[in-house]
Amino acid sequence: MKIGCITWSHRLENLDLFALMDHYKNDCHLDGIELWNNSFSSTDDEYLQKLKEKSDELSLPIYSVASKCQFGDFSDAKIEECRKTLVKWLDITKKLGASILRISVAGDDLRNPDNQDKVFKTLTDTLNETPHEGIRVGIENQEPGVVQNSADVMRMVEKSNGQLFVVLDNGSFLDRKTSPYTFMEDNLKYACVVHTKFFDINSDGSDNVLDYSRIKTIIDKSGYDGYLSIEYDNSSASAIKDVPLIADFMRKTFKE
Repeated sequence: MKIGCITWSHRLENLDLFALMDHYKNDCHLDGIELWNNSFSSTDDEYLQKLKEKSDELSLPIYSVASKCQFGDFSDAKIEECRKTLVKWLDITKKLGASILRISVAGDDLRNPDNQDKVFKTLTDTLNETPHEGIRVGIENQEPGVVQNSADVMRMVEKSNGQLFVVLDNGSFLDRKTSPYTFMEDNLKYACVVHTKFFDINSDGSDNVLDYSRIKTIIDKSGYDGYLSIEYDNSSASAIKDVPLIADFMRKTFKE
């Protein structure tokens, strides 16, 4: 099992991507990195090339890029804007050598089935028109969000003819003590990457909210062998201090 981290985890730290890559490799000893769009200082070709070179230099693959589509009021103009956003970030993902593009969806009344279908159709039609060989596009399950439960995942898979995947966030649930586990069991087969949330960690890097022994059993049974992408969600503590502990805990839990 490969262990990585999404740079969103360090959103409160004053580190650029190059410093974060050094930290992930040298202090966290991660297998790869997921780049959040707000972490980019630029999206021009020169900057992207430097990121790719840094990734190669450190032997720290960029396995995923995370961006966002803002559907707003679902007007024709907003839908066209989202199409352009997807095309742009597919190109960035390709230039960085990543195989996953995570899309977070924002917009009005996302729980409306008509709006859900507009999201799935917009993304699917754009994928059909845009070369993206080797890149899987996933929508993250979020609350509230266009994909929030198992029925939403099935609707997404059906409406996209299997072209859209889920970025499975194991902590994006109202009742985090029970429902994350059933959701994982039901939807890991549709996941292109798993975001492993950590909210309140112990000295050994384990979490007080999510039961990772239970999660390991679910993942082992599923046959999922992609990245487990650490997502540190604690704004009152230090990600620089805590993520290395979490990474060590994840290695002991999933690799030993």
